[in-house]
Amino acid sequence: MEKNFCFNLRLEDYADLTHRSLSTFKRDFQQHYKESPGKWLLKRRVHYAAHLIANSSMILTQVAFESGFEDLSHFSRAFKNIMGTSPSDYKKTISGT
Repeated sequence: MEKNFCFNLRLEDYADLTHRSLSTFKRDFQQHYKESPGKWLLKRRVHYAAHLIANSSMILTQVAFESGFEDLSHFSRAFKNIMGTSPSDYKKTISGT
């Protein structure tokens, strides 16, 4: 999942890549990471988006798509939920403007 988190793969695809059934994949993932694969994936994408905002000149739309989000409103909601601020406010904080 770490290598493919930016791609729009279903959990079934990740399970197939590990040669496990979906239920076994979810159970093993939960035991190892102490959270569901879906939550881990969302957090990973948001943290990667925060990294891109801080370290690139990409506009927020590019950041969202590069991070694996296909819907800008979902990206904004997820970012705010996890980071505690909107992507645009985060960008302003990072750039000091």
